Amino acid sequence: MYEVRDINIQNTEFLDILNDYKNVLMEPMDGGIPRIRKEYPISLEHLKPEDWVGDEKMHEIINMGTRHDGFPERLKGFHGLKHENSTPYGKVIKDAGLALNSRMIEFLSARNSALNACYPPGGFISWHNNANASGYNIICTWSETGEGWFDYWDLKKQERVRIQDKPGWQAKMTYFGPYEKPDTLCYHAAYTDCYRITVAFVFAEADNFWQEVIEDLETPC
Repeated sequence: MYEVRDINIQNTEFLDILNDYKNVLMEPMDGGIPRIRKEYPISLEHLKPEDWVGDEKMHEIINMGTRHDGFPERLKGFHGLKHENSTPYGKVIKDAGLALNSRMIEFLSARNSALNACYPPGGFISWHNNANASGYNIICTWSETGEGWFDYWDLKKQERVRIQDKPGWQAKMTYFGPYEKPDTLCYHAAYTDCYRITVAFVFAEADNFWQEVIEDLETPC
């Protein structure tokens, strides 16, 4: 498998793009509650995270082999970010998401958006491997307090590895491989005990360009 790189974002232009989106989702209302909590439903709120991000589910998904379709079975988060809901805020959210995608794809020279999710405390995305949509990925995460994590199964070491969230934005870059290249599969999941935003983008397969993106993001400017 490819290394999962934990990127130290220093590029202020890149952070400005991400913060413009975060500020829309996390706009504080009375009592400091983010506006998204007041106006968007939480999907699968009844589910227990340990049933979907624990070791038992991880091994279940890995042992399925190619019978696992690559998608996460469950995502407990705010529902409908890509669709305009019936409130005035719904259009604001939808437009902010479209602007984010356009600006990020241009900035990164990325191929497409892969994920746009916002999680409440207790939110998660269950174990999966993205084998259905292989490619080089950048996963950008904003955490309110750092009380969350991204875990993956290290195929070489045969162990579960955790990248702990930290307050603010951070990025991870790796390659999610297809079943035709089993040694590049990357099983992963995420969980949070605080508000958390994740947006992910896919690049064309180009190792040298991927490294250039990492250098750009880690260079203060």
